[in-house]
Amino acid sequence: MDSAASKQAKVDFDKFRLRRFVERLMDIGEVEVHEEPVALADLSAVIEASPKATLFKCVGEEKYEMVAAVAGGRRRLAAAFGVDERNIAQEYMRRLNNPQPTVFVSSSEAPVHEVIVKGEDVDLGKLPFHLQHECDGSTYLSSGIDFTVDPATGKTNVGCRRLMLRGKREMRSNLTDLSDLRRIYVGCIERGEKLPVSFAIGSHPLDYLAAGSKFPVDEFGLVATLRGEPVPMVRGVTNDVPAPADAEMIIEGYFDELGYREIEGPYGEFYAHYGPPHIDPVFHVTAITRRRDALHQTVLHAGRRLSRTDSGNLGALNAELRIWRALRAAGIEPAAVRSLPASNGRQHARVALKRGAPGQARLAISALLAIPFIKHAFVVDDDVDVFCDEEVEWAMSTRFRADRDLIVAAGCPAIYMDPMALEDGSMVKAGFDLTAPYGRRDTVERRVACAPHFTGEEVRAGSVEQALESGPKYFMQIMQAVGSRDGREVALELERLREAGVVARLPTNGEWALRSWKPVERAPKPGLPPDTHASSAGPDHRM
Repeated sequence: MDSAASKQAKVDFDKFRLRRFVERLMDIGEVEVHEEPVALADLSAVIEASPKATLFKCVGEEKYEMVAAVAGGRRRLAAAFGVDERNIAQEYMRRLNNPQPTVFVSSSEAPVHEVIVKGEDVDLGKLPFHLQHECDGSTYLSSGIDFTVDPATGKTNVGCRRLMLRGKREMRSNLTDLSDLRRIYVGCIERGEKLPVSFAIGSHPLDYLAAGSKFPVDEFGLVATLRGEPVPMVRGVTNDVPAPADAEMIIEGYFDELGYREIEGPYGEFYAHYGPPHIDPVFHVTAITRRRDALHQTVLHAGRRLSRTDSGNLGALNAELRIWRALRAAGIEPAAVRSLPASNGRQHARVALKRGAPGQARLAISALLAIPFIKHAFVVDDDVDVFCDEEVEWAMSTRFRADRDLIVAAGCPAIYMDPMALEDGSMVKAGFDLTAPYGRRDTVERRVACAPHFTGEEVRAGSVEQALESGPKYFMQIMQAVGSRDGREVALELERLREAGVVARLPTNGEWALRSWKPVERAPKPGLPPDTHASSAGPDHRM
């Protein structure tokens, strides 16, 4: 597993450090700082109330420095990738197509080994475990990223894991869902083996994104791939498991071979409801290593505002990647894709399509509803901004007819923990075709009324009358043709020409035209002026 790349030039251990990323978020105004002391019991309420990431300078009796919600907003994820908010999914896909390796460094080089506590000296009770949701079973560290190697196959595995405080050197964690870590651990139980695991506490958002992804690749390398460059790894001082050398803290240890034997949970989950108590294994801590100035981290998974949670936003981004791939597999190239963090991170999908053949929207809806976790799919034309709730609501109110545009799919396998799942384990999905109907006449009534935007083109006519010689025009087009930056003089001149019998109004769309004008065979028919708006305020004329 050790890579020859370890011989390369000096590694920058700060580039993807959590503390450096928080400083970046502060520069763009995405962090709320609390200088005053905050009790561990009050952390979650303060975090949940803030629309920003939260940096606490004095937490608990130990006066720890702690940050929360570093991935709890799309702007923060854009900062993690270094791109615009609308281009995150495209950058995500680009990086996946450019795999990066791991780079192994020595313990003496690794910042996360600056402080090492082992054996009997370990005391988890001194770490900032805290009650995160009202009915949680105990206090938790929620920001753990687990790193392990399957003893049977040698394959690497990375995942996200909550950690429940059990004792000075023991924790519990949820290994009941259908995760790779559970599969690996069950194999260890069958062989009577312990499973060594290391948990990174305090990581860059891209590392969390990798941990929450499922791709058939070297998962340690996936962390590097999403970073866009090699990730420095260091072997554990007690369990030999590799983990990022630039993390804030690593908790080393193992799940014992005794298997599932103690209750863990309940715990607030991504549905904003609680996951029930489970019977889970015990994790034994053999070492805690950290940076000297380690920045602690916490993650809220539930709450009434899922759009502010790390899990909601990271889940939405992974969902967008899946949506892009599913649509392309169906032969559809979307103009834009958006998954909503408030829909449990992934259950509501919005897709904008360029105007194509009739039936394209329904084909897209079929592809979307075939994705297991998508419950409701909304398809719009590309003149609607899927990132703007107002524009999607407008499309719903003006382009959707329930008897014609609603697609219902019953009998679909229910998603884990869905409170609306039926007793037989199925669920009902729905697709909403919010695209403009085909075959409608292109009239002014179909256009969105919005402020004029003049293109600044050169003046083409010396007078209003000359401007109309090429054919009927809307008032705005006449203003632009004569270079008017006022409009009143154009209005008065048109009235003068109308009274003189030179011009008239066309009744359908209200254009101005010379009375002598007659359509020439094969000449373009008068229609709406070209759209000058980049948003959904443009015309609805792609029939």
